[in-house]
Amino acid sequence: MSTWSDNPFPDDIPLSSVKLAGENLGGGGQAHTVERLSDRPGWVAKLYKAPMTPAEAVTLGRLVALPHSMTEADLETLDRSAAWPVSRITDGDRTVGVVMAEAPARFYVPFNLRGGRRSGPRELQLDHLVKDSAYLTDIGVRPPTRQRRLEIACRFLELGAVLERHDVVYGDWSYRNALWDQDSDSVYLLDMDSCGIGTRSWIASPDWSDPAFPEGTPLTVPTDRYRMALLTLRCITGARGEPLENLSRLERDWPAGDTFPGLLRQALDRGDLRNRPRTATLLKALRSPGGNGAQTDVTPGSNVTGFRPVRHRPAEKTAGGTARTAEPRTRGPAPQPAATTAPGPGSRPSPAGDRKGAGQFIGCCIALALLALVVVLFILWA
Repeated sequence: MSTWSDNPFPDDIPLSSVKLAGENLGGGGQAHTVERLSDRPGWVAKLYKAPMTPAEAVTLGRLVALPHSMTEADLETLDRSAAWPVSRITDGDRTVGVVMAEAPARFYVPFNLRGGRRSGPRELQLDHLVKDSAYLTDIGVRPPTRQRRLEIACRFLELGAVLERHDVVYGDWSYRNALWDQDSDSVYLLDMDSCGIGTRSWIASPDWSDPAFPEGTPLTVPTDRYRMALLTLRCITGARGEPLENLSRLERDWPAGDTFPGLLRQALDRGDLRNRPRTATLLKALRSPGGNGAQTDVTPGSNVTGFRPVRHRPAEKTAGGTARTAEPRTRGPAPQPAATTAPGPGSRPSPAGDRKGAGQFIGCCIALALLALVVVLFILWA
């Protein structure tokens, strides 16, 4: 996997030195072509339809250099989860393209086609994640478990938090640019060369429009907060459509007392932009549920639409007429960074349970002492 940290390029390289492999991997938007570099495996060159303006070229130069000022943890997240620009491609005094890492192979999978055929490897996009399990099974992709959806959402939030800490405005959160891996919680974000710092020009993003930013309005960090919240909601629920309607369904099913749904609602609020929580705050709330968030209940095999508190169920009758108690399904621990050894919120000890266990232990000790006394008295009497 190629990353910004191990890139072999200077900040600027002349177009004449760029050796293209001759296979167009994609275009559209501002790109004329995207091609692999024949002499640098794992790297691609994106050539623009028109040279950048001087202001755009300056911003791209700042993006190329930005990781130098990041903490080790932020840089690790960036390397793992983003095709960050590593070098401007210049033609004289004009910036005509950019070099970036190619998305790792694990984000590409073959799809089932009609007639029993299989496609070649294709991007596994957020577009596929926001679908139901039946659709994913039909195209040959393993539907994510509820825990996987939470982990994927956390990974996107991790990256969004890094961008926000460095005042980077991505803006282009969409179904197409965000990739995920069906075998792990890995995510990958494309088209990072178009980011702004502090602000960026408005970009059309159908079904992701922030109502607080009308068409043509320059985008800022609050828009990224809105779109990150929307992406998180869709990752977890697998549902498209009206965000607030989907959020209302999630709120009804989410554990009472947990702060996460309320923070999501704040982030999706079209009112005072200052009330939109930071992406890092949203990440912390999802990773460490509060209140009753430790236990949840989701119907197996469902397209996850939220998380319900586990409730005690009445005893059910077996075929023989005897009673049995239904065993509740529980949510696993909230996703944690790989290095941590702390228990997830799903495994937090219950103070009430601790007191009950202590009482049982003391009771056993008293019973054993009484039994020993009886034995001693019996021996003396004999």
